[in-house]
Amino acid sequence: MENKKENVEIEVETSVIELPKMEFVFDNSKIVPAKIDKNMIDFEKAEKDVEQIEKLYDVVFTDVKDIKHYREEVASKKANAEQFKKDLMDYLTDGTKEINQKLINLIKRVEAVRKFLHEKEKELDTAKAEKIESIKKLVFEDRKDYLFYLVDNPRWKNKTFSESKIEGEIQQQYDELIKKEEFIKSELEKANADLEFVITFEETKHLITEDYSIISNKITEKRNDRKATEENLRKKAEEQAKKETEEKIRKEQAEQIKLEEKQNTVTEKSENVSKNTGKKSTYISIKVSGLTEKATEDLLSVIKKHNLKYIKEMK
Repeated sequence: MENKKENVEIEVETSVIELPKMEFVFDNSKIVPAKIDKNMIDFEKAEKDVEQIEKLYDVVFTDVKDIKHYREEVASKKANAEQFKKDLMDYLTDGTKEINQKLINLIKRVEAVRKFLHEKEKELDTAKAEKIESIKKLVFEDRKDYLFYLVDNPRWKNKTFSESKIEGEIQQQYDELIKKEEFIKSELEKANADLEFVITFEETKHLITEDYSIISNKITEKRNDRKATEENLRKKAEEQAKKETEEKIRKEQAEQIKLEEKQNTVTEKSENVSKNTGKKSTYISIKVSGLTEKATEDLLSVIKKHNLKYIKEMK
């Protein structure tokens, strides 16, 4: 018995239930309206009574007791009118109370089923969303960074859209991204052939979602810009090198001039020193033997006249 019950429950859970039509059609021919004698309420007299009561707006009261008296009397008349209205409505709706209550109960039960199904729908939507994310990660396992470029199809969330179709579309996008990656790299290889500062894949990776013609044009534009930049840098470098060479030559020439001037000055000083030194360092050796007194006096006279220093050696 227990097994049979379990099988029944499974069948209910997995089978499609055919819902009844369940329509409520309003037919006023099946409603007998209540007839009220107009004489039950003398509205002409009631209108005059209310106008008479409203005259109290213009009364100037000086005694609190008078105000209280009129207020209580007006409240009594209002209570009487409200009670009449209640009795009348209770009488008119007495025959519909049971029907209304049954309808209210049925609507509540149907609403409870709607809420239940709504929650189940959200659960299934969540489960499918999680499954879609799982398929994405599986397909893009080797290139997780490319998940950023994956475009979701809103139909994937539809219950009629199978998981195999979802995986097929995701795989198709992945294959196309890999194909474009290879195309970008081949275009970069051609563009970088004569560039000193090559264009990297990371610089052009964002083009992976564009058409092939756009990718090719964008890389060509970037290559031309890079080439122009390199040419400008080369010219500036050559100009700077030329300036530095000219400045170096100018400095070397200035240093050479200074060196030559210095050497000339040193030469002149050396010559002067040599001349002066020659005068002071000239030695004259006179050897005499048996000089007369006159000859000795003449020799001493010449030495003193020219302020010469002499050493007399006797052997």
